Amino acid sequence: MTANAVLPTPAAGAADKAAYPPVVDLRAMMARRPLPAVAPGTVDASSLTGKEPARLARGVLDKLNASLAAGDAAGVEDCFNASQAYWKDSIALTWHLRTFATPSTIAASLLETSRLRGLSRDGFQVDGDAQFNPVFSFIDCPISFATSSPATKAIGKVLLLPVRGDKNQVEWKIWILATRLESLDVHPENEALLRQPGRTIDGKQDFETQVLILGAGNAAAILAARLKALGVESVMVERYPRVGDNWARRYDCLQFHVPTSSAQTPYLPYDDSLLGRMLKREDLANHMRRYVAEFHLNVLTSSRVQSSVFDTSTKKWTVTIQTTAGRVTATARHVVQAAGLGSQQPFIPKLADEGLYKGVSIHSTEYQNPDASLKAKGVRSVLVVGSANTAFDVLQDVHDAGLETTIVARSRTFVVPVEYLRDPRALGPYDAGVEEADRNAFSLPTWVEAWLVKGLFASLARAEPDRYRALAAAGFPVLDSADKDACLLHNILERGGGHYVDMGTTRLIADGNVGVKAGVAPVAYTEHGLRFSDGSMIEADAVVWCTGFRDKDVRQVLLDVLGSEPEQGGPGRLGPRDVLARMDATWGVDAEGEVRGVWKRHLGLERDGGVNYWVAGGHTQFHRYHSTTIVLQIKAELEGLLPEAYRKTPGGH
Repeated sequence: MTANAVLPTPAAGAADKAAYPPVVDLRAMMARRPLPAVAPGTVDASSLTGKEPARLARGVLDKLNASLAAGDAAGVEDCFNASQAYWKDSIALTWHLRTFATPSTIAASLLETSRLRGLSRDGFQVDGDAQFNPVFSFIDCPISFATSSPATKAIGKVLLLPVRGDKNQVEWKIWILATRLESLDVHPENEALLRQPGRTIDGKQDFETQVLILGAGNAAAILAARLKALGVESVMVERYPRVGDNWARRYDCLQFHVPTSSAQTPYLPYDDSLLGRMLKREDLANHMRRYVAEFHLNVLTSSRVQSSVFDTSTKKWTVTIQTTAGRVTATARHVVQAAGLGSQQPFIPKLADEGLYKGVSIHSTEYQNPDASLKAKGVRSVLVVGSANTAFDVLQDVHDAGLETTIVARSRTFVVPVEYLRDPRALGPYDAGVEEADRNAFSLPTWVEAWLVKGLFASLARAEPDRYRALAAAGFPVLDSADKDACLLHNILERGGGHYVDMGTTRLIADGNVGVKAGVAPVAYTEHGLRFSDGSMIEADAVVWCTGFRDKDVRQVLLDVLGSEPEQGGPGRLGPRDVLARMDATWGVDAEGEVRGVWKRHLGLERDGGVNYWVAGGHTQFHRYHSTTIVLQIKAELEGLLPEAYRKTPGGH
């Protein structure tokens, strides 16, 4: 891009914006941007203890602050590592989610945004103990700062690398600057507000609220609680009869595949009795019910949106909702889609001769337990198609019920031992506390975090090279953490899953207790089973399709979410199809490594009428961390303080 270029703009009203933002392959990005290597002997680790790392960081920050205050681009640029430098901002200065690369681009962006936002005279300040990381030879130092336009408090960190200068002396340069908005001065977070009574929403009377949240699962409830703590009223609209039914209606043996410590909810943690094991379906459902009840969060259950329209002149939504008592109209300034990403449209591949099959064929969303879903229908043998978390849950369940079971794995599956996630260096770590762990996990550029996780898991796998040898010998196409293609963040951010966190079920395959059909895809049904791409056939009384969902991009379900009934149009009135035409693509990563389309403003919606529509989703860490990202933007807009999102990339990168 040329100097002061703006991010590409999609055609206004384009029905298909799949190319915006353009999706970028994360692993290719990692290959272009390996972790920096510091030559052995560059620094003496024994000298970097106590207060010395903070002293060194303070020196770099003092120079950065002085250069910013003087408008000295060359001085700012000189603070950053010439060979590799990044600035990751989470709505602190850009009021967007951005990651800038190269010292020149960072310097120009920092100078402009610090001026726009009124960076305080003190600039960036050391805010806590700095630590030297002996493995990668960087200093990790927490920082804080304030702005005046709008008035905010922000936090972050700097990671400094040692660099030998012209005279062979060691200088410390910024490798990564991370900045994160923490609070608005106009209304800091107040947890006491969570205990205030909610309002009566009976599904009979029209109502007005500040924020309408579509969904009442984890992402939605956490958003509602964070909004309430900022003095913002919201109402959730839930299709199921009870809060928590999004979990309670799943298959009986469902359990989380991450430690409970990393699945915590803000303000109200899970009971201590649950910390020593993985959360089960009932734990998740009951906790959500307790969460909504204890904080008096407003929710309409058994309700569906029928139609919606946004008025660009009043900046308000009018949403018609079908409830058990009839139809009501809700008016809101903001609407948040929080009904789940990649969980609304079950995917079963289209095969030939579907009508031939005389057995039971169900998606995992229809599976409850072996007795009700299979045995009651005379099933004695089962094909489980798929090889990610759900497939292994079902595999264990039907095997334990005494059914003859075969798993179908079309291609290699990334298998991660649950012990790796429990390693104190992974996912946070959570022994430092949930908030601190989330900040650590999300403060780095995506490819840097991907490299660090990949490196940790690879080292753990190399220490036990035989762990999955029997699994592979049994015919299962396993991709373990030592493989060059293994990358957990690729699975999470690009595939939306497709990996298995091993809770022990791989032993069923390794020990020969279940069958394996691998390396081929099912292409047709037969009267008694499936035919595969290699011409082989397997007979089974039932097929359970654990093949995921087709809706990772929310645009695929938007018309269902916002209602398909026509609304009266007119100048400045945008219905669901108008909103759809202006939405960014969601999920996958863009050229900056940022996840597309979630937790931030969409270019087309912001440009064409300032449509206040937000998308929330992802896993539990995303719910916690980025709920704050959304609610601070919403609160700022309600207060008339929301700046334009900074979309420039000076100089390009």
